[in-house]
Amino acid sequence: MLTDRLGDYMSFTFTGTSISIIGTVGVKQGYLDFYWDDQYITTIDRGRPELECDQVLFELTDMVLKEYTVAMVLSGKGINPNTGKEDGVLSIQRVIYTEPDDPVK
Repeated sequence: MLTDRLGDYMSFTFTGTSISIIGTVGVKQGYLDFYWDDQYITTIDRGRPELECDQVLFELTDMVLKEYTVAMVLSGKGINPNTGKEDGVLSIQRVIYTEPDDPVK
């Protein structure tokens, strides 16, 4: 998924005991708000001088086995050091979650 509109979001519902959201950081990445079952958890700044893929953006472990929903919202844009202008996207590479009987989905 890739979007550059502020307020756009992605949500993922799963049944499991842990989750990792994997994505990119870099010059055009901006700020993401993370929500867990409709509760705000944190905002991360993914702005970095260089693009780095396969970074853990959000992770929760040791959870009770049940259904959860995680959501990410593009909440802000950073200043692109190459252009001096605001820039940011919501981009996620993959979501990894675990269940006790099934180590990785």
